[in-house]
Amino acid sequence: MSKTAPQIPLPFLKLRKRDAEPLFLQLYGQIKQAIFSGQLKEGERLPATRALAAELEISRNSVFQAFEQLILEGFLEGRKGDGTYVCAKIGIVPARTPKVEETPGTEEYIPDFSIEPLLPFQSSIPSFAHFPFKTWAGIAADVYRNIHSLHLGYGDTQGYAPLRNELADYLRINRSIICSPEQILIVSGSRQAINLSAQLLIKKGDQCWMEDPGYRGASMAIERWGGRVCPVPLTQYGLDIDHAIKTYPAATFAYVTPSHQYPMGGTLPLAERLKLLQWAAKQKMWIVEDDYDSEFRYNGRPVPALKGLDDAGQVIYTGTFSKVLFPALRLGYMVLPTLEMARRFRMLKTTIDRENPVIDQAIITRFMREGHFARHLRKMRILYKKLQDELTALIGKHLHPWLEVEPGDSGMHITGWLKKDMLAADVEKAAGKQGLILQPVDDFSIKYGHPKGLMFGFTGYPVEDMEKAVLQLKQILINLQP
Repeated sequence: MSKTAPQIPLPFLKLRKRDAEPLFLQLYGQIKQAIFSGQLKEGERLPATRALAAELEISRNSVFQAFEQLILEGFLEGRKGDGTYVCAKIGIVPARTPKVEETPGTEEYIPDFSIEPLLPFQSSIPSFAHFPFKTWAGIAADVYRNIHSLHLGYGDTQGYAPLRNELADYLRINRSIICSPEQILIVSGSRQAINLSAQLLIKKGDQCWMEDPGYRGASMAIERWGGRVCPVPLTQYGLDIDHAIKTYPAATFAYVTPSHQYPMGGTLPLAERLKLLQWAAKQKMWIVEDDYDSEFRYNGRPVPALKGLDDAGQVIYTGTFSKVLFPALRLGYMVLPTLEMARRFRMLKTTIDRENPVIDQAIITRFMREGHFARHLRKMRILYKKLQDELTALIGKHLHPWLEVEPGDSGMHITGWLKKDMLAADVEKAAGKQGLILQPVDDFSIKYGHPKGLMFGFTGYPVEDMEKAVLQLKQILINLQP
């Protein structure tokens, strides 16, 4: 009996025969994307080239070209006399990734991330390959061994007290924020923090300053809870405070990312921070400071948080573990100006999800207390600076006729600007067909558009894929240019 696997149908293939893009490239891109998305799985046998050509009503040569390119890139393999198969282990972090030592003599293992392919240029994705998983797993195992020592009933909505103690020390030393553990509220990431703030502090019709372009999760939260989003353009440093004061003087709420503006990357200078705080104190305006990735600063001294300068108690500070550890944790934190406000936020959170999982909080507490958190951040700052430099150099070498980009002082992405007569949305669409994830800056715009801006993440995918991805993008830009 033959052991040949049955051919699988490919109903998702939709070729646009009147499109300017060659049919073999369309076929190549759609099969590649299906492999990345999991529609096609390891070991599955594709239809014969003759049968697929007949089904799609295209030339067999187009199918040959697409298959040959996918075989060349390692997505498919041809087995003599047996057909064409999807290759194994697409999207897995390579086993050859260098080992990382957390403490002398402790080798870290690299987990299998085959379920979630790490695609070039995705932004805000940390380097899983360099996370100290063995250390984390050891702490987790110890926490579970001693799980009886934790409070396993309905706990404090405000969060695990030992974690809040660690965070108070961390924020004092690293962000110049002096607060008590009682002012800290553990939340399910920055989205929940922003929504809690909007729900509690915004009245229907209130004017709310919003960076434009800026984080869409914030503008959606403002609108959801009845606020009026007031888009404020940016200077090279961040929020244009003079424009905001002149245009929307009655605003009662502001959302800002002063340490690393999202997505443009500016850092608000001290003079502008003080101007913002003075206006907020005078007008009794609430400020939500989203400090989403300030840990990754590569040039100059660390910038103190806006909250650390706030004498009037108008700033609500939010931080997250998603960027510095891994997004699946879904844990963040808030620092509230007063104990009374912390109580109000705690009561509101109680009506939503009661509390965050205490076991995850206990693991993070140990991870911080034993020094692993600080060591991990130091290593990632060095690694991410190197990756940013390499991507900037590659773009300068291969893409300079089409794209201009400069390294940033901090963060997990850089912004590139198209020089030619082409739009970022068109580049995003074409790149997506090749398995590259680019995001137009205009995705974050409300009123002030930036149609030629593209975000390039550089932290979440293997370094060996970087030059290959840049060369792929080069061909895409050549094809798109007028």
